[in-house]
Amino acid sequence: MAPMPRLTRYDGYAVAALAVAALTALLAPILDERHIVDVSLLYLLVTLVVAARWGYGVGIFTAIAADLCVNFFYIPPLHRFTVQEPVNLAGLVLFLCVALFGAYMLSRLREQAANARAREAETAFLLGATREIVRAETPRQALDRLCEVLARAANARGCAILSGPSLTIAGATIDEPSSAPATRDDIAVAKEVFRTDRPARITAAPGRKPARTVTFVPLHSTGVPALLRLVGDIPNKKLESAVVQALVNEASAALERARLSREAERANALERADEFKNVLLSSVSHDLRSPLTAIKAAVSSLRDESVDWSADDRRSFLETIESQSDRLTRTVSNLLEMSRLEGGTVRPSLEAIEVSLLFEDISLAVAPTLGARKFVVSGPPGVWVRADYGLLTQAITNLIENAVKYSVPAGPICLDAHGAPGRVLISVSDSGPGIPPEDLPHLFEKFYRGKHVGTVIGTGLGLALVRAMVELCGGSVSVDSAPAGTRFTLSLPSTVAPQ
Repeated sequence: MAPMPRLTRYDGYAVAALAVAALTALLAPILDERHIVDVSLLYLLVTLVVAARWGYGVGIFTAIAADLCVNFFYIPPLHRFTVQEPVNLAGLVLFLCVALFGAYMLSRLREQAANARAREAETAFLLGATREIVRAETPRQALDRLCEVLARAANARGCAILSGPSLTIAGATIDEPSSAPATRDDIAVAKEVFRTDRPARITAAPGRKPARTVTFVPLHSTGVPALLRLVGDIPNKKLESAVVQALVNEASAALERARLSREAERANALERADEFKNVLLSSVSHDLRSPLTAIKAAVSSLRDESVDWSADDRRSFLETIESQSDRLTRTVSNLLEMSRLEGGTVRPSLEAIEVSLLFEDISLAVAPTLGARKFVVSGPPGVWVRADYGLLTQAITNLIENAVKYSVPAGPICLDAHGAPGRVLISVSDSGPGIPPEDLPHLFEKFYRGKHVGTVIGTGLGLALVRAMVELCGGSVSVDSAPAGTRFTLSLPSTVAPQ
């Protein structure tokens, strides 16, 4: 069934004329001047209904037509537009005034109701758009979603935010025309838009069918020059609507927030790099100097021909060189790894990993480090974790090596895992002597070493590396310690076995 056509204002004039004519045809044969009040009220009702439906112009037309009908058919002399009694003339004037005032009030009420509905729709649209933008995880995603909302609000086929003198794309909808780089025509029009600070419109590729219309709207960002590129034939009335203007202002603010966010990230990176450099120089100088000094002393002794070193002495010097070289290699490797993690150059490759198979690989890797220690592994089959295989392996290996260095000599070390709602908990525990309570809050800080580590050599980077690696895998690390032993627990997102 086809929908009924919507009546326009011109149709309202026709409906009003028919309503007045029909009412007159119905009442004129049976009522006279004795019923003038009832007749006037009925005509007034028709006038108000028409004005409420089609506005003040149609209401004025209906009021005048009704006044003339009352005069012609009900006030003597009948069928003439003359009035004998002054009281009847006053009544006609009063009727016309009341009808016009009532029509005006109802039409205003109609306009206010329409405006209220429009504002409600605009508010609901902007609220929904704000929710979409707020859900964005990065400034680029926020700008992309803002472009999608702007395209819907302006009835455009696509939208892009172009920033900087070269008009790089800061955000865009997913359609090809919007995400395409700026052309020479775009740059030429953009210069004019920046100069005049007014929107401009061009028809791109006029020689092809169909040609597409592109509208450029300036954005008043306090940083770099920027503008909107809207693809589609957009009427000026739609472009100047309150919703579109509000979203254009929001685009300017969002672009500025994205710029400030990038500057803040750069400032934070520089600050972290500077802090890392200062702490490195103050904390690691000893760890770098000591092995170099020992290696230098051992090599100098071996080169001293004035001393007749025995085979055992030479073996001892070579062992010193080898052990100190390994120590220096570990220190430099940890520094390089921490530098990569701090600089954000490590991109984790998350995949489904079966915990039991992971534990088998780790057991083989740490076997030389454990020596004669008892190593208890408990990895139930069928438990899968989502993480980066290399980072997770290195993190668990670091915890096991840390337990070997700081736990009771020859004490057992346990590696186990069990599932939790949505998580997998992997633990590395030893049998003592535990960590002092005052060291626990600082345990995962870079270059921090406890006050009771004794003669154990280290840089204080091992646990900081563990935390950074686990966090890159989307997990967290915690520690519980008592005199009977220490347990480090990794909490990682669980997953299902790949099909």
